[in-house]
Amino acid sequence: MLCGTGAQSTSDLVNILGDLVRDHGKTFHSRARFCDGAAYHRERVHAAPGYEVWLLSWLPGQITPIHDHGGALTVTTVLSGAVFEERFERLSGLDVRPTWTKLREAGDLDPITPATIHRVRPVGNAVTLHLYMPTAADGQIYQAVT
Repeated sequence: MLCGTGAQSTSDLVNILGDLVRDHGKTFHSRARFCDGAAYHRERVHAAPGYEVWLLSWLPGQITPIHDHGGALTVTTVLSGAVFEERFERLSGLDVRPTWTKLREAGDLDPITPATIHRVRPVGNAVTLHLYMPTAADGQIYQAVT
């Protein structure tokens, strides 16, 4: 899918994910699987040395914890539906406070730097595609301070 792993910048990854959606978006979307309960469905749909592509399928009420991406440069897009993203800034330790929110709709491409701390939840049913470089790693979980 990717022609090598030389892409190092966020704009490169945005272009790559845009191309993947254009060329394979319907195939990725057809793989969506929705799970009842608190956890959204997450499936690795492609991997190669240095990067991974993950498909997430969301139902109302499913939400990520407040997290970072473990140092990975990431770009996400919404294949269908919409998600509400909240971004946070670190205060001290694992304490964070919200800084802004944005509704991400089908077709939106969202670059996420390694320093980004955020939380995502769907608005209705949603399907999202995520490109991680290097590969997805367990990130840190944070606690919102009000």
